[in-house]
Amino acid sequence: MKRILYYSLFFLLICNGMLVAQTINGKIINKQNQPVDGVAVILQTLDSVYVDATISDSLGLFKFGRPANQACRLLFQHLLYEPTQKEISADDAGIIMLNDKDYALAEVTVKADHPQVKVEGGKLSYDIPQLMKDKTIINAFEVIKQLPGITGTGDEIQLAGAGSLHIILNGQLTTMSLDQLIRLLKTIPASRVQKAEIMYAAPAKYNIKGAVINVILDKNMSDTPSFQGEAGIDYEQRHYAGSNAHINILYSKSNLNIDFLLNGAKGRNFAGEDILARHTLNNGVTQVEQTGRSTHHANEGISRLGIDYTFKNKDKLSAAFYLNADKSSNKRNSNTIFSPLEEKTSTTNLSNSESDNHSTLHNIHIQYDGHKEVKAGVDFTHYKSPSDLHFLDLSDNGSKTDMLNYTNQNISRWSAFANHTVSAGKEWSLNYGINAGYTYSKNHLEYSYDDGNGYELDLESLENNIQKDYTANIFAEVSKSFGQHFSATVGLKGEYYKSDYIKNTKKTNLWNDWTLFPTAALSYMFSPFHILQLNVSSDKTFPSYMTLSPQSTPLNSYSESVGNPALKPYNSYEGQLLYIFRQKYVLMLFCQYMPDYFTQLPFQSDTELKNVFRYENLNYNFQVGLNLIVPFKVGSFWNGRVLLQGYRMQEKSDHFHGMSFNRNTYVGIASTSNTFKLSSKPDLKLDIDATYVAPGAIQGIYDLGRLYNITAGVKWTFAKQKGALSLHANDIFRTSIPTASINQGNQWSRLNKLNDERCIRISFSWKFGGFKAKKHESVNTSRFGK
Repeated sequence: MKRILYYSLFFLLICNGMLVAQTINGKIINKQNQPVDGVAVILQTLDSVYVDATISDSLGLFKFGRPANQACRLLFQHLLYEPTQKEISADDAGIIMLNDKDYALAEVTVKADHPQVKVEGGKLSYDIPQLMKDKTIINAFEVIKQLPGITGTGDEIQLAGAGSLHIILNGQLTTMSLDQLIRLLKTIPASRVQKAEIMYAAPAKYNIKGAVINVILDKNMSDTPSFQGEAGIDYEQRHYAGSNAHINILYSKSNLNIDFLLNGAKGRNFAGEDILARHTLNNGVTQVEQTGRSTHHANEGISRLGIDYTFKNKDKLSAAFYLNADKSSNKRNSNTIFSPLEEKTSTTNLSNSESDNHSTLHNIHIQYDGHKEVKAGVDFTHYKSPSDLHFLDLSDNGSKTDMLNYTNQNISRWSAFANHTVSAGKEWSLNYGINAGYTYSKNHLEYSYDDGNGYELDLESLENNIQKDYTANIFAEVSKSFGQHFSATVGLKGEYYKSDYIKNTKKTNLWNDWTLFPTAALSYMFSPFHILQLNVSSDKTFPSYMTLSPQSTPLNSYSESVGNPALKPYNSYEGQLLYIFRQKYVLMLFCQYMPDYFTQLPFQSDTELKNVFRYENLNYNFQVGLNLIVPFKVGSFWNGRVLLQGYRMQEKSDHFHGMSFNRNTYVGIASTSNTFKLSSKPDLKLDIDATYVAPGAIQGIYDLGRLYNITAGVKWTFAKQKGALSLHANDIFRTSIPTASINQGNQWSRLNKLNDERCIRISFSWKFGGFKAKKHESVNTSRFGK
């Protein structure tokens, strides 16, 4: 077996040496120093004999699958630019600048709609400056929320027709969770986003699985040194006020880029819920009425320093340091009335909890990108989150609970990867690589109770646990073009995952297995107006570290949150069939199956009068449905888009606290995004967006009611696009959170959450030094925190 492996590696090295060669390449820009895509590039000999042809991509780059063995000529042609030519004798054609063409003929102006989406090797590619030029958005996260197919309210986003969603920056490995990355994206100005790529089946070279959005920032490479930036401040008024300030600075020259980001935020949020429940216990039923209110204060700071250096041979070395620190406190008060239905008496409990939380996250990322398609990098993340909780519960029957809880989570994560791509012209390519990681998570939990003699430590509940995770991934992926119509990318990743759990010096093994993850992206272009795409992908989702800890956190007199050490990860298998018409309209059929799917659900205990929230594994979650995306334009005044989605979802559990369920339902979603051009001078834009989700969605034993969300914003751009002032109103009618009810077996409750999503935001930003954009990387913290 070892001999076969050695021969295989030797064969790959020989093939690599034969296939990797210098090729004719270059970059095309306009007078505004912007890349120009769709330029026809024709290769000729000096005596005008045709040799080959290609088209520049969205970054203005072009490449021929052959070297310049002798002097030759390049011809450049584009509808909007004057044709030009250049004679070369080396592989690097350098930068070619095109002059604008005057296409106004006898008072007749030629106009055409810019394509909404392009299909590039299985990716749905969006030109962000073109797509968002009339929007009132202010940061990179709002850019993502405006992409066709993205739904959700607040900070919750999902890709229609896909399960778990990942976000990466500039196609690089990331160890930041989606929540953590959203914080960073909110600090990046929208003007810095150049392109976004949506992939329902992420290529294996990205070292992630499932659906992904690749956000590409403008690197603003310049032959002469430049210093640019943008500063801004936001004011938000919800129930309480909040503020945010940021500054982004970019220094660049031909071979060096240094970018610095600093953001500070301060504010407080209001939350609450009203619960009505009927709890069956010992053949009796108790009605529970509860009112809870809380206030959350938070201060947060984010900073990032990134350096990119490009060598003379086009190799690039990148390094970045990221810091996120926050300090928060939470105060919660609840009033709970317990009324046994068989009795005429009731008991009232008043509970109060106060918590202080601190967290810091450091991330260091180093990556090397070779000009021969070799990529390698290392990533280190350290996360620390100590917290204190004081819980006091008083009952009018004389009982009392006075508890102190101290929790500390300390996580260190290392990751390293190496990828290599071997290609033969534009026909096919082979990408293979490895990714390995190690995570050390240490959790400390302790509880102290005051029974009238001062606080005493409860030794039985003292918890010190350590979780060690070992991962190794190896993959191979082949991409092949069959003529001008059909292209395919097929990959297979093998992942080994081992997790050891040490509780109070006792060691157990949580997981130790191999999993194979196949992916495929097939595209067939009948014509540029008719494109068919099929995606197949698979993924695995692991629970957070604190979720596996047997910690019990009281929420009020009736409810508590409990960890589940028996929780298992779940796999997901997805498929999407897309039909894209005129590079605008998208019709999709999708299917998703997730065995052992887990989610947080409440259950009314059969041993005490407690409502317990815990993550639970189900048998499976299954969804199948249709999506339709329709952009439209009414003159130059109104630019809009409509998304319609309908799907059937089913969830089954054979063992849920003494009961079972097999539930299915149909869900409908409609959303629209609209931009109105109010005026050119002054430059005023109006955005109105709306989303409606029909009642009927389920989550385990939950039944969710309807929700709808209407937002609006006005943006004034002035001083030659340097200054921007915007007013934005979110969740105007305060209807973005649905009601949740349970009526399964002996479980019955109704939950109404108070909504603090409605807000008015005033934002001001100013660009200095001819600011342009660049994107950053992220740190995966999806399994950190509570």
